[in-house]
Amino acid sequence: MDFELTEDQRALVDLVDQILADHCGNERLAELEKEARGSGNGSVHDAQAWRALAGAGAVSALLPDDGDLGVMGLALLAEAAGKRTAYVPVVAAIALGALPLARFGGHEDLLAGIASGAKLVTAALEEPGEPESLITTARHGEGGTFVLDGAKVMVPYGDLADAVLIPALLEDTPALFVVPRSALKVTPLLATGRQPYADLDLDAVSVPAEALLARGGDAVDWLRDLGTVAYAAEASGVCTEAVAMTARYTSTRKQFGEPIASFQAVAQRAADAFISAEALRLCVLHAAWLMDDAARGGHSASSADISADVAIAKFHAGDAGSRVLHAAQHLHGGIGVDTDYPLHRYFVRGQQIEQTLGTATRQLLRIGAHLAD
Repeated sequence: MDFELTEDQRALVDLVDQILADHCGNERLAELEKEARGSGNGSVHDAQAWRALAGAGAVSALLPDDGDLGVMGLALLAEAAGKRTAYVPVVAAIALGALPLARFGGHEDLLAGIASGAKLVTAALEEPGEPESLITTARHGEGGTFVLDGAKVMVPYGDLADAVLIPALLEDTPALFVVPRSALKVTPLLATGRQPYADLDLDAVSVPAEALLARGGDAVDWLRDLGTVAYAAEASGVCTEAVAMTARYTSTRKQFGEPIASFQAVAQRAADAFISAEALRLCVLHAAWLMDDAARGGHSASSADISADVAIAKFHAGDAGSRVLHAAQHLHGGIGVDTDYPLHRYFVRGQQIEQTLGTATRQLLRIGAHLAD
């Protein structure tokens, strides 16, 4: 594969990097965290930075009717957000909101609102107890409506979204519904990475016929793969910057009159972390490219093969990502565990991503099931 970015992709990365550099410095992030602790449950959403990204066209550039940078553009955007540990809903609003709405059609006003930064849509992909199949159900109601029952857990930005994409079983077939947040019982959560999450309860929630976005297991599987590769991309950014921070620190921190980076044990562990971070990034780019290729009519891989590659990327995000972040913390010494030091933000963000949409062990089970087939 050629991993060189196109001119449009490079322009997107440069634009996003500049916006996040202006809005997501360590002092500003620390101030946002302080404000969140004092005013609510502690979760942080940087509405100003998100509006700046959307206003500059970073969201619309990924949509088919605009820039059409697709899943690869999403991965690059999520990676850039991870490098800054920005408190912006890249995965929630784009991977779990805008791109699914664009793919399946309808709800143009909602999609336009996401692209402009005025609206926020996410998806609820996890259920209590990690069941093998969907336990949330949908049935036909009166006058062409649908009635949904069930529960969803750990929904990213579930307490802030205007609407939530809800997978549910309709006549024993998976389906996706667009449900207003106001119709749901929402319980905000404080997660490890400090980003907003919520549990959702659906008790005979009635939605109109047009709320049905898509039917079929392929639609739900594609949405899960898209969210998974986006989280893996964010983890790639987190790990890449953690390694860079460690390189800068060990090059200036001295022991016995020499930079500790010159010590063999330090250099070897830092090198291992760099290799792991690069392996994660390449796996993410490969999975994103495959998803884009399939969406545009390519035949480079089957949907099952693509899902396996997505699982491989997410496995590295959890397994190699954990090793990278622990190495970065250890090589920083005592300052590495200081919660006021920027590296701590990277560590907890990486830990949160590792637990979201399947740990490394769950990804290995997915890969093993694919190989068995």
